[in-house]
Amino acid sequence: MRRVPHFLLLFGLLLSTAFADDPVIEVGPAELDAGDTIVFLGDSITHQRLYTQYIEDFFITRFPNVPLHFHNAGIGGDKAWDALERLERDVLSKDPELVTILLGMNDGRYQAFDHEIFSTYQTDMNTLLDRLQESPAAVAPITPTMFDAHAARAMLKKRPRDESTLQQYNAVLAYFGTWLRGEADRRGMRSIDMFSPLNQLTRQARLEDPEFTFIQDAIHPGAAGQLIMAHAWLENLGMQGGVSNIVIVQTPKGDRKARAAGGKVSDLVSDDQRIEFTFHAESLPWVTPPETEVAAKMLKLDHRFSREGLQVHGLPQGKYKLSIDDVEVTTFSNAQLASHVELQRYPSTPQSVQAAKVVAMNKQRNESTIRQLRDHWYTPRNLARLRRSVEEATDPPTEEKLAAKYEADQKKMEGFEERLVELEKQADDELAEIYQAAQPIPHRYVIERVQ
Repeated sequence: MRRVPHFLLLFGLLLSTAFADDPVIEVGPAELDAGDTIVFLGDSITHQRLYTQYIEDFFITRFPNVPLHFHNAGIGGDKAWDALERLERDVLSKDPELVTILLGMNDGRYQAFDHEIFSTYQTDMNTLLDRLQESPAAVAPITPTMFDAHAARAMLKKRPRDESTLQQYNAVLAYFGTWLRGEADRRGMRSIDMFSPLNQLTRQARLEDPEFTFIQDAIHPGAAGQLIMAHAWLENLGMQGGVSNIVIVQTPKGDRKARAAGGKVSDLVSDDQRIEFTFHAESLPWVTPPETEVAAKMLKLDHRFSREGLQVHGLPQGKYKLSIDDVEVTTFSNAQLASHVELQRYPSTPQSVQAAKVVAMNKQRNESTIRQLRDHWYTPRNLARLRRSVEEATDPPTEEKLAAKYEADQKKMEGFEERLVELEKQADDELAEIYQAAQPIPHRYVIERVQ
C-alpha cells in the first residue's frame, strides 16, 4: 500500500477540491500523481541541495495542484557502495515513483584511470540498479558531473593534486558516465547527461573569459552550474515547455475575443484606448535565483521553460502601458503586442513576485531542515564504513582496534531514528506551506494607450 506523505494530509482540503481532473505528470519513465515521491540519490553534489532545489521549484510552480514529495538522499563523500548501505531506509522506505542517481565523482577516487577502481564502480552500480529495479520505482541514472582541471590548477597551493589527476580525471568521469548510459540503455532506463552540458558551456564561456568556471573547487558546481544540472535533469526527462499564452483578437464585428493556453481569460472589456481582462493561470513562472543568472541566460531558460506569452491584435498605432493588478509592468508598441511579448522577463509582475516568494521559502527549507536531514545521515554512513573496515581487516590487532571503535561509535546511533522522523515531518510540513503559497490566483490585466 502506498505511503501517504504527511504533507498531503495537511494539504487534504486542496487535494479534495483541485485534483479530480488533473492529469498525471509524465517525467521521463515515470507518471507522477499527487502524493508521489521523487528521490534524488547522490553524493555531496546532491547534498549541496541546489540542483535538487531548483528542480523542486520547477515542479512546485509548474504543477501547483499536483503536490509531489521530494526527498534529497545525498551524502557528502558517498560512493555507490555507501548508497547501497542506506538504500532501504533512505530511499525505498519513501516508496518512490522516480529515483535519479548522481554518483561516480568519488568512485573514481580522484586519480588516473584504474581498471580495478572502475570494476568496483561497475559492480556496486550494477548492484544498486538491480536493487532499485526490484522496486516499483522508475530509475534514471545520471552521469557523473565535470571535474574542472583548470580550476584545480588555479588552487594547487591550497589543494595539491597529482599531474595525472589534473590531466585525466575529467576523462575518467566521462568514461564512467559513458558506461553508465550504456548500462541504462541495456536495462531500458532513461538516463540523464549532466557531464556534457557542464563541459560544453564552460568551454563556450572561456572563449570570452579564459578563467571562467562553474566549479570553483573543481568538483562541486556552484549555483550557476547546478542550474545547468537542473536544466539537464528536466530536459532529459522531457519537462521543457511554457507556462501560458494569451491571444486577443479583433473580430469582424469590431469586438474582441480571447483564447488562452495554461489558464482562463474572463471579463474581457475593451475600446480603442483600453483592454481589460482577468486571467487565472494554472501555474507560475519558474523563477531562478540571481546567483544563477549567467547560466539562465546561456540556456535561454525563461523562454524555454517559463514562457508567458501575450499577443494582442488590432490595436491602433501607438504605445500601450501594461499593468497587472495596478502594478505597471512596462510599455509596448502596438507592433510588439501584435507580434508577441513574454511576461516572464519582467520580475515585477504579480505572478513572478509570487513565484519568487515560493522559491525563497523553498530555499529556506533546503538550507535549514533539509540540510539538517542530510547531515543527520553522516553518523550511520560513517558507522557502515567502519563496520566494513572491521570486516576487511587482515591482522588481529587492527581488527580488534577497529571493532572496539565500532562498538563505541554505535552509541552515536541512539535517538537517530526518532530525530530522523522528526526532521522528515518538519520537511513535509514546510513543503505543504510552500505548495499553498504557490497556488495561482486571478489577476486583472489592463492594456492602456499612453501615446
